[in-house]
Amino acid sequence: MEEKEISEKRLPISEHLEELRSRIINSIIVVVVLFFISWFYKLRILDIIKKPHSITMEGLGLSQSLQVLSYQEGFYSYIKLCLMTAVFLAYPVILYQIWKFVEAGLYKKERRYVRIFAPISFISFIIGVLFGYFFLIPFGLQFLIKVLGGGIQPIITMSQYISLVTMLTLALGVVFQLPLIMLFISRIGMLKAEDFIKWRMYAILIIFILAAVITPPDPFTQVMTALPMIILYEIGILIIRPTKKAVTQFSLLLGSGIILIYVVFLIFTLPTKADFMNSTGTVKILPDSITNWQPLSSESKIHNGTSLRTEEDSKASFLLKDGTYVIMDVNTEIKFVKNRKLDLLNGQILLSIKADDKPFMIAANNNIITSNAGNVDIRISRHLVFVTVTEGEAIVVANGEKKKVFEGRQLKLVTGGEPANIDKVLKWAKEMRKKLEEQNKLSLGL
Repeated sequence: MEEKEISEKRLPISEHLEELRSRIINSIIVVVVLFFISWFYKLRILDIIKKPHSITMEGLGLSQSLQVLSYQEGFYSYIKLCLMTAVFLAYPVILYQIWKFVEAGLYKKERRYVRIFAPISFISFIIGVLFGYFFLIPFGLQFLIKVLGGGIQPIITMSQYISLVTMLTLALGVVFQLPLIMLFISRIGMLKAEDFIKWRMYAILIIFILAAVITPPDPFTQVMTALPMIILYEIGILIIRPTKKAVTQFSLLLGSGIILIYVVFLIFTLPTKADFMNSTGTVKILPDSITNWQPLSSESKIHNGTSLRTEEDSKASFLLKDGTYVIMDVNTEIKFVKNRKLDLLNGQILLSIKADDKPFMIAANNNIITSNAGNVDIRISRHLVFVTVTEGEAIVVANGEKKKVFEGRQLKLVTGGEPANIDKVLKWAKEMRKKLEEQNKLSLGL
């Protein structure tokens, strides 16, 4: 059988070049046709591409619009967008042309591998693109924006964003072919699993260099790109030689990768503190590390550190993640500090506190109100705090003194001391000062 395959007729080099030329022309024609089709749907395509950016910026309370710095930038950006879209849509055809060209120079046994690997290759490409779009890009954008800190308004250009998204998604789609390519190389006898194991360290170095090339210049995105590539390399080794040792090493690597991703998720993303329920009038939100108040919408993300403010004509209600229901009255401002704790900075709130072993805590004018369950109404003004309990009970700590408020009762607290007769105090101070001056004169006369 092997002698028969070796004796198979091979095409001369001229016919190989003609075949390559034909395959390239076919691919280019398909890309050009799809480019013009994409041009008619460029606005809809831009909305899809822009989705990770919009979600990130809205969650941080920033402008979701993309900027252009010149008249022609928008036009060139649309050309780039439609071209990349055409390449993406034409990938099955391009892949088919590549495999058909490679197939012409392979033995019959090797051609069988091509027919098996081609559809798997397309599926791997789609998985890589989806990984970039739904995971890597949203987390990468959030990291890059959050490291700016407060007081900085980012200006994201249309051209830069399109380049970033299309480069990452297409590159990851190609990178996810790695295990398949390794298996194919092994099956045709070019390399063995031992070779890939021996070159593992060099492969990891190349992977990090490649990740640095195809991603923005920040360590977070580079690591989050390189880590899946390393896992894909190990998957390739495992597929080629599924030994017990290889399975164990891959399991350890995969577990470490999942833990690392989870830690990064906790560090660089903020858990949502509350879900917006309803509002009337104008309600504004001030996310943590941002200096400008933004209009609140039903899609706004409320995290720890976020402040909310109602105006004269507005009220709002929210459901916290622990199940506590919060209603804000007009001219009210609150800040979410941490789980089961918020600050009432101004106005009035009504809380329906979900029962829990950990008490819910509200800070109001240097007073602390806590309750494990029940309905508590709190209203503050410049010098007064009113705590009313309509269900359950609450504990108020004011000036180091602890007071309990039972159901159906109200506690009034005066902050900053009792009201004083300022004129009387000033008159007394003048009289005391006058007496001291007279005593000093007498003392000097003696």
